[in-house]
Amino acid sequence: MSVSERNWQRVAPKAWGAHRTIGAALRAVDPAGGGVPAVTVEAGLYTERLFVDRPVRLTGAGAPGDVRLIGANGPAMTVSADEGTIRGVRVEAATGELAVLVERGSVVLEDCEIQGDVRIGADAAPTFRRCRVTGGTVLIVDASRAVLEDCVVAGAGRAAVVVRDDAKPEITRLRVTEPGQDGIIFAGAARGLVTGGEVSRPGRHGVAVLGTAAPAVRDLAVRDAGGDGFWIDAEGDGEATRTGGGVVTERCEVVRPAGAGMLVGGSAAVLVRDLTVVESAGTGLLVVNDAGVRLHGGTIRRAGRSALVARDAATVRAEGLTVDRADGHGMAADGTASVRLSDSEVGGIGRTAVRVAGRAEAVLERTRLHDIGEYGVLVEEEASVALDTVEIARAVTAGIGVSDRGDVAASTVQITGGVAGALIAGKHRPLLRDCSISGVDRVGVLVDQDASAVLHRCAIRGGSDAGVHLGERSTAYLLDCSVSDVAGIGIVVAANAAPTVHDTSVVRTKQNGVVVHANGHGRFVGCSVGEAGYPAVYVGADADPSFEGLRVHDSARGASVDPAARPTWSGCTSDGVTADDLPEKETRTPTAPASSPANETQGEPAPDLLAAHLAELDDLIGLATVKQDVNRMVNVMRMVRQRRDAGLPAPPLGRHLIFAGNPGTGKTTVARLYGRILAALGLLKSGHLVEADRSMLVGEYVGHTAPRTQAVFRRAVGGVLFIDEAYSLVPEGSGSDFGSEAIVTLVKLMEDHRDEVVVIVAGYPADMERFTASNPGLASRFTRTLQFEDYDPAELVDIVRSQAAGHRYEIEAGAGEALTALFTRMRRTPHFGNGRSARQVFQDMTERQAQRVASIAEPSTSDLMTLLVDDLPDSAPTPERTLPA
Repeated sequence: MSVSERNWQRVAPKAWGAHRTIGAALRAVDPAGGGVPAVTVEAGLYTERLFVDRPVRLTGAGAPGDVRLIGANGPAMTVSADEGTIRGVRVEAATGELAVLVERGSVVLEDCEIQGDVRIGADAAPTFRRCRVTGGTVLIVDASRAVLEDCVVAGAGRAAVVVRDDAKPEITRLRVTEPGQDGIIFAGAARGLVTGGEVSRPGRHGVAVLGTAAPAVRDLAVRDAGGDGFWIDAEGDGEATRTGGGVVTERCEVVRPAGAGMLVGGSAAVLVRDLTVVESAGTGLLVVNDAGVRLHGGTIRRAGRSALVARDAATVRAEGLTVDRADGHGMAADGTASVRLSDSEVGGIGRTAVRVAGRAEAVLERTRLHDIGEYGVLVEEEASVALDTVEIARAVTAGIGVSDRGDVAASTVQITGGVAGALIAGKHRPLLRDCSISGVDRVGVLVDQDASAVLHRCAIRGGSDAGVHLGERSTAYLLDCSVSDVAGIGIVVAANAAPTVHDTSVVRTKQNGVVVHANGHGRFVGCSVGEAGYPAVYVGADADPSFEGLRVHDSARGASVDPAARPTWSGCTSDGVTADDLPEKETRTPTAPASSPANETQGEPAPDLLAAHLAELDDLIGLATVKQDVNRMVNVMRMVRQRRDAGLPAPPLGRHLIFAGNPGTGKTTVARLYGRILAALGLLKSGHLVEADRSMLVGEYVGHTAPRTQAVFRRAVGGVLFIDEAYSLVPEGSGSDFGSEAIVTLVKLMEDHRDEVVVIVAGYPADMERFTASNPGLASRFTRTLQFEDYDPAELVDIVRSQAAGHRYEIEAGAGEALTALFTRMRRTPHFGNGRSARQVFQDMTERQAQRVASIAEPSTSDLMTLLVDDLPDSAPTPERTLPA
């Protein structure tokens, strides 16, 4: 008999000459017999605790499952052999026990069925090949190096596979089906590689990565997850995102997750290559907290919400991304997030293709945005966006929209279709350079009231209303631009707008080429206007634009000037004009009209402008007490002015104010109007508003705060400094804080410039009392408090109606009562949004209407404009889901 034959043992429940237990057969083998001992186990049921502590080739006879090992009082099978093979055995755990425990060694388990949990620990390096684990979890821990090949984990009550500590498994072609919680979890400092396979119908997430874990996952499909496809809430280094470290996913696919396709949070650093997300109920790719994602290639298709979202301080660098239909935004960034999107395509978007808000920053390069329900690019709050070689096609509202303190720098952007090419509002001066706008329905570029913009070498074609419309008090700059083929007016300058237009041509307009409305200003240098259907240039009453080197050509009439207008003409010429009435030889220095900024600061106040500002205040919804207080103060200020003019001493005048009220009650709007009213009364030079908060005033180290506060204050000289949440300068429970230094600096500046700046501080009523009590100088300077009451349900309904009218929607009659009921049900917590909540309700209504109208094959204009009772949200607006704790 050979050595190997002497080490062959047979196990059978009843056969003569065979061992009755597997453990007895293992104890009977001779370790010194040569080779690896073999044990053959005949079909049968074996109830025992099996310890595989020596090399062995253990083979179950018959079909898979014919050999059943059932544990008793502990793990059914404990493996600690250095080597060996276990094949064709069904291992079943006793109640509450492990099915298989691998403590060390590199044993191979092949074609085994395991009922219950598997634990692989210490430094074990087993291989599980073609094994099926049912109703249990595969737990890979410690420093183990397990290999799983072509295995199935089905019906786990909790997670299917958990890898933690310093484990580093290699998992190939794994199939996970219907785990109660997550499909695969990497936690602790785990590493490892997952290649191929599928996770289907997990109760929560397909793959979860936690702690400092950093696995690589390739070619894995996650289907029908109850939560997110990938949930990565890990600790990492943002630098790793740029260098290729951290978590890596390649060529993975997520189909129909109930949450996000991939959610990345914490400080995770993730490299994503060729990700595909299809039909996510939530966001396709959501990046939050301090996480960083570098995305190379990939497709997000039919996202139920937005396709790509970055929030908080997240960083996303994406190239080669395709977004094909999303009910929300194509890409959205908020907080202080930073996003760069290049060589990508975003289309079929229900709302806005790229929305950037908060203080987020975004860069788009060589990217196409098309077929969009709202804006191509929308920049709000204090966000900024840079666009380079971007195409925006068929954005319903506008190709580019800017509001609040948002900023845009656009270079070589092509915009086609939509109601407008660019809608620009807010505080910054967006730049459009080498851009083209064509095929719009209404207006090429609209610069809203009080806004500014720079257009350099831009070409604007089409528009039923205007090529460029410059709103009241706007200050736009057009340099070397062209406006053509407009069904309405080429360039419109509204009252008190003061554009600077150099070397710009306006041609082929069905109405006027250039219109400067009553009280308008502006300077036009080296421009040409031709082929106009109406007079090429129209100047309204009291307008005082200057035209230098203007050429008017090929038009029926050269200019139409109101008798009360005061334009100036220098070096102007005309050719091909039928009625050559251009006063080209008249050169006269313009005289400032009564409502110009010069007259608002000296001499008599401008009564028309004051009346307009007071009327604007009166038109605000609600705020009855505030309106009364402001009108009372205006009467006092008028009397002060009259006494001064009569040579009488003026009584003390307290102009600094406290605005006490909850969020969204109109404090900023009233502050802006208050500044304009003071300017109209001649008590402030310009009346402009400078908004500030703690982050702009308080420094980060000793000696840093005073200069920052002084810099903000200097910007407000001549106007109003509005400090929102001023109580944050005096944090509760803080014995020492740089905010107190800001207050001391502010008090001194208010004294030194008491006639040049008005300071308004705003915040919650109780907190503002703490603010004024923090420094004796504050109480003496802020002697008047205006209380901003919360809006009642009827006023909130009026706000919704105002929003609807401003966006050309109509609300059906029955929806008013339903809106009132909705606002009545809302919880009035201290953080209730007031007007913001009303605006959110309106936004939700438009989203629901869009989904309803999408089912209509050919919607009418009424369908597109009417908001029904069915479009109301079911409850108060709630924020989008954030990363779970």
